[in-house]
Amino acid sequence: MPRIESFFDPLLGLTVITFYGQVSAMDLIKCIDYYYRGNRSNLVLFDFSDADLIGTEPEPPRQVFNRPDRYSRKGDRKAFVFPTPKEKDLKPFLQEYCRIKETESNLDVFESLIDANRWLMQEKDAHRDSSKSNFPTGNVP
Repeated sequence: MPRIESFFDPLLGLTVITFYGQVSAMDLIKCIDYYYRGNRSNLVLFDFSDADLIGTEPEPPRQVFNRPDRYSRKGDRKAFVFPTPKEKDLKPFLQEYCRIKETESNLDVFESLIDANRWLMQEKDAHRDSSKSNFPTGNVP
């Protein structure tokens, strides 16, 4: 069983979940489910940089999709960081499991923590900039 640490940064609205040790496909699924059951932010980084994925297959058993208790929300952004390129094969599974199309949320897979963080914060900054444009300009009485 892997060791898992979780951190929430309220200033950024970012949840970081870091994995250490050997991680199986079912460990990955359990962690995603655990995240969905909790009070979660719209931005989440699943970091597998210090983990070894063992026995991962792009298609874990189909029965894992029958669980009704996991939902993304519109505007959610999930970044998965894997240490080797072969885990990019998991992206279609992760998108389906997290119900990306149904919920119009976003998910991507990265090899670098820096790239993943940049992708998460880029959208946050774009959202912040567009929300400013809704306010009138000029002096406030």
